[in-house]
Amino acid sequence: MWLFWRKGYTATSVEDLTETLHLSRSSLYDTFGDKRALFLEALRYYSERVIAGIEQTLKTSPSAITGIQAIFEDLMAGIDQERASLGCFMVNSIAELVPYDLEATKVATEYTDSVQRLLKSTLAEAKTQKIVTNKQTSEELAVYVYNTIQGMRVLIKAGATREQVKAICDITLKSLQQ
Repeated sequence: MWLFWRKGYTATSVEDLTETLHLSRSSLYDTFGDKRALFLEALRYYSERVIAGIEQTLKTSPSAITGIQAIFEDLMAGIDQERASLGCFMVNSIAELVPYDLEATKVATEYTDSVQRLLKSTLAEAKTQKIVTNKQTSEELAVYVYNTIQGMRVLIKAGATREQVKAICDITLKSLQQ
């Protein structure tokens, strides 16, 4: 996964994979099928991990706002770390392959739908508790928060400062409560 994350699908060669995985070319093909199958497996694995992390954060937070804030704080914690400079593996893959690769598009769509569904559910509950605004639907707010998260990932990759990202977080959290 890390190799595809660092280099992207196209720039990662089979030789890169065999060297990194310490496998012969035939073992790579026997184990994973081919480079594309391995990439899709890595993308699915990444998707499952991120979704599980978001779900855990939202479920264990005392409120929707603190859950979303915790997600934002996790993103900010990566600023100035090597991993942040890689950006989000899903965002990178979407930019590189979607809509040209139908299977990658399917994984990306399932990821997006899953994260938005988690956010929508959390925000719908928050609406019943009168914690978030009623000016937009839970679905609209979920898309907005998802877009903010993905945008922050791109900005962090591009070198945004902690102060810049924190301002985005603060504005987003305030807009949810108005």
